[in-house]
Amino acid sequence: MKDRSQKKANIISIRMSDEERDAIQQLMDSKGKKASSIMREAFALFKEQWELSKRMEAPLEQ
Repeated sequence: MKDRSQKKANIISIRMSDEERDAIQQLMDSKGKKASSIMREAFALFKEQWELSKRMEAPLEQ
């Protein structure tokens, strides 16, 4: 049984083109995942890249 204490409480809606929706649908079909899981993974990858780019922009300490 799933642990209900880990329930996701926040919802974010976005508008996207038909092409973007088709791309997500292809990922859903090929990976056997829900759109929410794919979008969480996409956000995690974006956040990782964002943080990496910020570290690279920071001046080096001497």
